[in-house]
Amino acid sequence: MHSWKYLEQIAELPPRASATEGERQAATWLNERLEALGFDVETQPFASPRYTLYLGPVIVIAVILFALGLSKFMPALATLLAVAAAVPLVGELLGAPVNFNLLLPKHPSQNVIARPAATGRRGAPDVVIVAHYDVQWASWLFAPWFVRLLQPFFIAAYVGVVLAVIAAAARWLAPGAGWVGGAASAAAWILALAGGFLFVSWLTGGPSPGANDNGSGVAVALALAERWTEAARGGGTAGAAALTPWFVFTGCEEVGLRGMHRFLADADLPKDTIFLNIDNVGGGRLRYFLGEGMLAYQRYDAGLIELAAEVSRYSGDQAKPLKNWLLPTDGLLPAKAGYRALSFLALCDDHRIPNYHWHTDTIDNVDRSVVELTEQFLWDCLQAVAARRPPAA
Repeated sequence: MHSWKYLEQIAELPPRASATEGERQAATWLNERLEALGFDVETQPFASPRYTLYLGPVIVIAVILFALGLSKFMPALATLLAVAAAVPLVGELLGAPVNFNLLLPKHPSQNVIARPAATGRRGAPDVVIVAHYDVQWASWLFAPWFVRLLQPFFIAAYVGVVLAVIAAAARWLAPGAGWVGGAASAAAWILALAGGFLFVSWLTGGPSPGANDNGSGVAVALALAERWTEAARGGGTAGAAALTPWFVFTGCEEVGLRGMHRFLADADLPKDTIFLNIDNVGGGRLRYFLGEGMLAYQRYDAGLIELAAEVSRYSGDQAKPLKNWLLPTDGLLPAKAGYRALSFLALCDDHRIPNYHWHTDTIDNVDRSVVELTEQFLWDCLQAVAARRPPAA
């Protein structure tokens, strides 16, 4: 197994927070590893905000709270202001072009793309292996005492935004409604508490070590690249060695999948291209997604789901299906773009990621057996993909 040696190296890198110098150094390290394996490597630059989970919502909440106060005197203007503030929040949740880029400063980031040297940029891939290498901001938002409340917290904050817009609009369109004052007060309290908590969380947080999230996925992807190289150099023309793989290591996944957005913006691939995304595979039990989405649910490719289920059946039921996850992964965007895609993630029995976005996400807390099992499982999936390919014309 190759994956653990790569994870040990990743653990020695500086913190890899999105769009920071540490992330750039990790990209340089990835470039060196992939070139040593014989791949043609491209660094794909882009610009991205850093704290979309924290400062983006805080700005939106601050503007909406101001609009609520203004609605007592200028309700029409206040309603328009509240709606305008909510637009980038909704855009961020939907992955739309109008998002927190409008509100937050942007900083340099990059994807690292590796293609077989024999094809370079000329040949289209059969399969794209994806893993993000940046890390999330570890804060009270993901503290062990709060992480179980993460979904209710987000839902409450969204309800507060909607309620505030409704209250402002009611003061404009139905100024005599008796319930408006109570709705506005409730919205103000919800948003003030949510915004204050997010701001303090950002202020007191720091980058997660990121061994599981997503050092484990990066390590598995590098291990697959090394396995493919060994098979190809050994003269292999069957199984996974017959595939043309690309390996895409995305930056800024933790701030709205911006690395994958950048990759797909330039990608002109056949629609039957397969994307396999690897994220958080360092503890618990391996899962393959049935679909993803926060506001709109996107189903993954039925053929790939069946392929993963078949590989699992033949390997001792090692992986289980997962209907959805709270925050999106890089596999969501290629699936929405019409490509054949599937994401893999490991969860504990209570459906939680071990040490999720927390300061304890170190290599000492990564389960080596799960990382290496994932490496073998994904290699078996590639073998199965190759076996199901129609013969070349």
